[in-house]
Amino acid sequence: FQIHMNPSQSTLTLEGDDIDRVDKAMQHVSYLNSRQFPTPGIRRLKITTAVKCFNEEACVSIPSVEGYVMVLQPEEPKISLSGINHFARSASEFESSEGVALFPELRIISTITREVEPEGDGGEDPTVQESLVSEEIMHNLDTCEVTVLGEELNQEQESLEIDMTRLQQKGIEMSSSNLGMIITGVDTMASYEEVLHLIRYRNWHTVSLFDRKFKLVCSELNGRYVSNEFKVEVNVIHTANPVEHANHIAAQPQFVHPVHHTFVDLSGHNVANPHPFSVVPSTATVVIVVCVSFLVFMIILGVFRIRAAHQRTMRDQDTGKENEMDWDDSALTITVNPME
Repeated sequence: FQIHMNPSQSTLTLEGDDIDRVDKAMQHVSYLNSRQFPTPGIRRLKITTAVKCFNEEACVSIPSVEGYVMVLQPEEPKISLSGINHFARSASEFESSEGVALFPELRIISTITREVEPEGDGGEDPTVQESLVSEEIMHNLDTCEVTVLGEELNQEQESLEIDMTRLQQKGIEMSSSNLGMIITGVDTMASYEEVLHLIRYRNWHTVSLFDRKFKLVCSELNGRYVSNEFKVEVNVIHTANPVEHANHIAAQPQFVHPVHHTFVDLSGHNVANPHPFSVVPSTATVVIVVCVSFLVFMIILGVFRIRAAHQRTMRDQDTGKENEMDWDDSALTITVNPME
């Protein structure tokens, strides 16, 4: 008994001299589709049988048989992109050689929703319905595209960059233009997460830049399954130059209150300040403190003087009343007769 198969595995040939063995072997022939999400539809097949006889005059002719295998619609995956979609960085970070990471905490997951039959005798009870269960699955992606929203990239002052060495190690290719960046290559979702974490945005002329928006979309099987549109907005924090600020105070004296910016992460908004700095009291602050202290001293001194004057007035009034009660004996003269 012999079995032959062509290189493309599209034709299977069975040869033998025992009809029962050939019949049992045909019962074990099966159709296999190794794709995780096979394309639904009909797979046609044809069975052709030839009989070789020892006596050519008694050969039997067997007609061909045609059939098909129906591949049903598979459970489609839902690819979801999530992470920080709105954050701010200082202008110096955009202008640095490293730039700003666009997707620092990107997460890629894929889920399928399938029906679960009820336990027990649910099939006999028409009121019992099948429940839907969503579960996470792992599979490969083949494309992720980063698109600039708004104006196209100005190659003279901004760019999207990525570590090409890391890409080559993973066997993933990249192409870029003024519209964004496209990453291609069949690889796992975890591997694509690592690659997308490497994408950085640089802008070495941020004087007139306040925000930039981008969109990320990943897909599989040449766009058959597409993820959601993950949009990211980055804001530029402009800070005053310390030298120019000091010159401005010298030219136009005025009271300046230092403002301390507190950067907080709230509901997907991340404002980071990776370079904390110490605040040194300025000349204006010292002048304000001295003036306030002198004013408080003058107020306290005035209160004490008012109380002292009030007490002196009350004391003078009491002395006048006592003088009115004394006898006026300035004109009283007593004569004593010495003879008596």
